[in-house]
Amino acid sequence: MLFSWILLTTAATATAATALQVLPPVNWTSTTTTTDVFKIANAPPTVYVSSSSAAVRDTDGITLIPPSTLEFANTFAADLLDLFGREFTVQVVDEPPSAGVYLTILPEEARGGLEYESGQATTEGYELEISGALVQVKGAGARGAWWGTRTLLQSLVVGDGTVKAGKTRDAPAVSTRGFMLDAGRKWYSLGLLKELCTYASFFKFSEFQYHASDNYPLNRGRNETWSEVYSQFSLLPEDESLLGLIARKNETLSRMKFADFQRHCAQRGITVIPEIESPGHALAITKWMPQLALAKKDLLNLTHPETIPTVKKIWNEFLPWFMTKEVHIGADEYDATLADVYIAFVNEMAAWVKEVSGKRVRIWGTNEPSTTMSVSKDIVIQHWQYGESDPVLLEQQGYDVINSEDWWGYVSIKNDHTPILPRPYPQHFDTDRTLNFAGVEGWQWEPRLVNPFNTSEEWQIPQGSKRLRGATMASWNDNGPDASTQLEAYYAWREGMPVVGARAWSGSRGPLLDTSTLAESVARLATAAPGQNLDRRIPALPVSWNGTTPAVIGLGSKGMNYTLTISYTAPFTLSSLPDANLTLLPSGELHFIADGTHYPLRSTSSSAGYDAGHPGRIWSNDTSSSHEAVLLPSRGTVVIRTDEIGGSRVWAGGEDEEFLGRFEAFVYGGRNTVTSWSQMAFVAPMYEATGDVVEATISEGV
Repeated sequence: MLFSWILLTTAATATAATALQVLPPVNWTSTTTTTDVFKIANAPPTVYVSSSSAAVRDTDGITLIPPSTLEFANTFAADLLDLFGREFTVQVVDEPPSAGVYLTILPEEARGGLEYESGQATTEGYELEISGALVQVKGAGARGAWWGTRTLLQSLVVGDGTVKAGKTRDAPAVSTRGFMLDAGRKWYSLGLLKELCTYASFFKFSEFQYHASDNYPLNRGRNETWSEVYSQFSLLPEDESLLGLIARKNETLSRMKFADFQRHCAQRGITVIPEIESPGHALAITKWMPQLALAKKDLLNLTHPETIPTVKKIWNEFLPWFMTKEVHIGADEYDATLADVYIAFVNEMAAWVKEVSGKRVRIWGTNEPSTTMSVSKDIVIQHWQYGESDPVLLEQQGYDVINSEDWWGYVSIKNDHTPILPRPYPQHFDTDRTLNFAGVEGWQWEPRLVNPFNTSEEWQIPQGSKRLRGATMASWNDNGPDASTQLEAYYAWREGMPVVGARAWSGSRGPLLDTSTLAESVARLATAAPGQNLDRRIPALPVSWNGTTPAVIGLGSKGMNYTLTISYTAPFTLSSLPDANLTLLPSGELHFIADGTHYPLRSTSSSAGYDAGHPGRIWSNDTSSSHEAVLLPSRGTVVIRTDEIGGSRVWAGGEDEEFLGRFEAFVYGGRNTVTSWSQMAFVAPMYEATGDVVEATISEGV
């Protein structure tokens, strides 16, 4: 077989560095010497760490595995190599150097003004001072030094490797600056989870809430077939008596892998907050032990004598895994008519978890209209929707509150819940709701803003509240495991995460985002975020070879956006596990395969799927698209163009291209009242090729 692979790239137009902002933005005081500039290319290839600071580990955060300043410095040095191609060593020194990058911890008396917005002390603040030769990153603690390196790296990125001399003092508004991923209704690999931590850390997030168990919603007309509905428990117990929880062992993290996940995130300033759901969303438990279910089969019967001991047995297995001072027990969307047994359950679990592990418990805000009982104030309430909880009232009553109000903070991967009211959840994070909170132009969201329906001050959490822990954005897989690829979770967050991270950090007192340069700043920094390749960028180098199959291309995957042209003479496969395979079957069907699911090329209209309100969605009553599998000839040329909105769309190649269709998934919506087809946006597999591909080309853009 002759196999020729040519990579075509287009040069990106550089944006003027002076127009861009770091995210979160900082108040920067320039020195009087405007020509004094620090250039990373001219700096000594060493990260210096003060000997008095090297072993410092913060104890005020919620991680149980806090990195030392020296460990953060090693990660920082790796990031410098990744971004600027220079290898930096790390050296512990007794005195500041005359040139280079120097990390140290501020003495306690010099930390004034680096508190949280509530006035509570934190080690997350930092001071960054830059001269022409020397950069000094001075943290209020090890984490503060780490966050200072993020500001420095971003400044170097937008400055094309340079930073003007100056100084800033900076600290976050709140401690919880989080993101949550639903890993109970879609499997995510360890590698992807670590990359998400790395990306989020660049924008100063502090928590990754890992939603480890859940099930496809039974309220979408599936209660009759509950035992066949997708559910997942994504942690693999070592206790063999708990293996009944596991439906797919290959879709789990072992204790060793989960420890690796937590360590990786901690090394970048992020604490993993594990969540195991009960007594609702508990189909993984009730499939295993059906006698514990209520009539709605994903709800546990809390009055059954085996229920609470079973839940405690599960937690007893996993509590030693969790390297955090707080864990999340879910506890949302239960039966409001059973409020008393629900409240008794969460209070008992919180007290028991504290007793056996010393950890504090979080729950989702849930409607529990009891007149005789109340949830313990030792429990942190994560508000997510009005009607389920009132975060302002909770704060007034003395509860610690996390703001995950769905109006601003939710994503439903693949498509929204239309026609469910009061609002659909966007399939890509809606930054307009962050930049124009409650629909008020220019009112930038911050963690204390919880009510988008009544904008008066008394309906928001007071500025400086000691009960406001912060905010967590959330991404849900309500449409099921086969409605998206793993990387589509990243696409849904790519632009939103830098914006939310900036506003969560700045809060009421920090600089507002400059919307005139925000899009360009996000594009530049998201692409540059070191230590990860979620965009699946590949080297801009032409590659070609001759030989027999299998032909190793060796480039992994090519992410959004691309045009892939393949000329073939027989069935073939392009692979890039774990991301995707592209296979032409002997039958003539062309399949993308991701996470073991086959997605055949289906016949659609070239104009379908561009509904402005529901991008990528084709309603099932649309008569212009048959959605039948397309059969390709035994030899020919196909052109695949892929972007997040249109998905992976296919044309028959040649002088007169003919549109064939797209790769897509069938999705239920509106509590099973509407159905639709939604686009699948696959990366281009570029690791190995087998079969008779004669020539293939891939280029940027569609």
